[in-house]
Amino acid sequence: MISLFKTITRLLSSPRSTNKRKIQLLYKSLFKFHPSPLCKPALALLCCPVSVASKNLPVTQVSEWDVEENIGHLMTLARIALERGEVEKAEAILEMGIKICEEYQSYMIMPYMYDILASIAFATGNLRRAEILLVNVIEKMVQLGTPESDSLLVDFKLRLTRIYSVHNEDTLAEIGFKNCLDLQKSKILDGDTSTRTGMLYVNCLFWYGLHKIKCSDYNSAKHLIDSAYSFSMKVKGLSPYQEMVILGTLAELNTQLGDYDIALQNIYSAILLGKGIGSLDLPKFYLKLGKIYIKLGADSTAEQWLNEARTLAELFDDKEVIEEINSILKPTTSQRSFFGFNKN
Repeated sequence: MISLFKTITRLLSSPRSTNKRKIQLLYKSLFKFHPSPLCKPALALLCCPVSVASKNLPVTQVSEWDVEENIGHLMTLARIALERGEVEKAEAILEMGIKICEEYQSYMIMPYMYDILASIAFATGNLRRAEILLVNVIEKMVQLGTPESDSLLVDFKLRLTRIYSVHNEDTLAEIGFKNCLDLQKSKILDGDTSTRTGMLYVNCLFWYGLHKIKCSDYNSAKHLIDSAYSFSMKVKGLSPYQEMVILGTLAELNTQLGDYDIALQNIYSAILLGKGIGSLDLPKFYLKLGKIYIKLGADSTAEQWLNEARTLAELFDDKEVIEEINSILKPTTSQRSFFGFNKN
C-alpha cells in the first residue's frame, strides 16, 4: 500500500506538528519587514477593540490608504509573532486585521490575512479551523465579485478540496479537484504563461494525484503526478524540495505498479536532491530504495541501503523509519530469508 498519502494526512492532523520551531521555520520568510514610524498607529489599534478604534477613527475621516497602511503594519506584527513562535498572538493580530477591513470596507489585503490564518491552521493540524477559514474567505471573495479564475481564489478552493479528501468526502473532493484543474488548464490554454499560474496548475495535478492514491487508483495517480512533474519542468518554478517530494511520490507509485526500473530512477534522483538540500527525509528515501531492491530480489544491495537508511534515521532520530527497518531486517540462519518482507 502506498504510504505517502497516509504520512501527509498524519502530518496535517497530528497534534505533534504544533511545535514552536516548526511554526518559526514555516513562516520565517512569509513577510518582508519594512520598519516605519507609521507602526505606532498600528500598535495603537492593537491596544484597543476594533469598535473603540472605529469610534476614534470614523469612516468619513479615514482614507482607504490609511486603513491599508495600518493593516500592513498589523501583518508585520503578525510576522514578528510567528517568527518568535507566538502563534496565538499572530492569529489574534490577523483576526483583528480582518475585522478592521470589514469595519472600513477595505478588502484588498483581507484575503492574504485569511491565507496566513489558514496556513497556520494547516501547519498546526487544525483542519476544522482551516476549513471554516477557507469557506469564509471563498464566500467573501465571491460576494465581492472576484473572478472564478482568480489564482488566490483557486488556491483557496484547492486547499479546501484537500481537506475534503483527508476527511474522505470523496465526492466533494472529486468535484473540487476537477474544478480547480479545469480553471488552471483554461488559463494556460488562453495563453497565460506566468509561473504563478503554471505552478498552481502543478499543485492541482499533484494534490489530485495524492487523492487518487488515497482512493487506490494508482494508474490515474501516476498520470496526474507524471503530468505535474513534466509541466513543472516547463515553468521552472519548482524548488529542490518540491521536486524531491514529487520524485519520491513517483518512486512509490512506480514501485506499486511494478515499474521498478523507473522507480529506481525516481528515487535516486530524489536522494540526490535530498543530499543537496540536507533533507531530513533522506532516511525515508533510502528505505524506499531498499524496498525496491527487495522487490527485485537483490537482497545484498537492499541490505546495504536499508542499513544506510537506519544510520541516517538514528542520526535524525526518525523512530518511524527505524521501526520499519527493524521489521524488515529479521536475521535468520538463511540468507534467502534474511528479509522479513513480502515481495509480492
